[in-house]
Amino acid sequence: MKAALPAIALVLGTVGVAVAETADSPEALFWLKKMSNASRQINYTGSFVYQHAHGVETSRITHVVDVGGEYEKLETLDGPAREVIRNNDNVTCYLPDIKTVIVEKRKIRLFPVLLPERLPGILDNYEASMGGKDRVAGFECQVIKLEPRDNLRYGHKFCAETASGLPLRARTYNEVNEMIESIAFTQVRIGGNLSRRSLRSRYAAESRNWRVERAAPGEAHGVAETGWELKSRPAGFKKLTEMRRSFAGRPEPVAQIVYSDGLAAVSVFIEPLTGARTNPGLSHRGAINIYSRRYADRMITVLGETPAATVMLIGNSITFKGK
Repeated sequence: MKAALPAIALVLGTVGVAVAETADSPEALFWLKKMSNASRQINYTGSFVYQHAHGVETSRITHVVDVGGEYEKLETLDGPAREVIRNNDNVTCYLPDIKTVIVEKRKIRLFPVLLPERLPGILDNYEASMGGKDRVAGFECQVIKLEPRDNLRYGHKFCAETASGLPLRARTYNEVNEMIESIAFTQVRIGGNLSRRSLRSRYAAESRNWRVERAAPGEAHGVAETGWELKSRPAGFKKLTEMRRSFAGRPEPVAQIVYSDGLAAVSVFIEPLTGARTNPGLSHRGAINIYSRRYADRMITVLGETPAATVMLIGNSITFKGK
């Protein structure tokens, strides 16, 4: 989940001159690890702005770490109200406009958690290098670049706070190096004591009578075991999870399979044509491309923060081989 205010983020200062280094420089790898650790291991709270071609969205994130693990609260500040509460891998999403609570047990990465805990895998698909210095939300930050090694994924530039390593800004670039998405803190407090009381849901009491949707993990752990097979998998993408999700108004649960190269994630949804709410074809929202096609009596929908070619390759490669 990514997070209407004016389209100008509160990012001050002058962009430094980029300093190119050799591919996968040791310094760049050091910074990537520092970013990954900081986003998971320190306390922080702040507001950030997500900018894309269709608009601007503002959210607030609070992240607390103690002996019990990681705890997090994400809430939207404009548009439809949304609130996500995370207790380690237990995730609860409150949707007050439709009086619905979604409960899941899964790993999620919310800004500023941008990188996996284990980095070596992403370096098979991206080239890491150092950029210059910048300022975001009043903090000096270091630019780190990840450039794709093929045309199946986007390029990224991160800016990490120089002292802690916390990512303050992330920008995504398409195949012709145009920026298509930006997410950045406008105000942030890094470190210090934060109480878990600040993570309580504002909807905890009133949501007791709301509809509850639970996503149960799939019974099988491989695509072939469920009868669905990905015949041509894009290089570097591996299956992360498989689950069955129940949605209001759908005749039966929707199968969801998630693939990732360690940085970009692609979700595949398979549902009956009856009740399907998407039309065949290709569309996009910011950096997210969406591709849908009919397969017998099913609708296959693929969405991911990747070039259109990647979601189309996956969508056209999903076939049913039988259980």
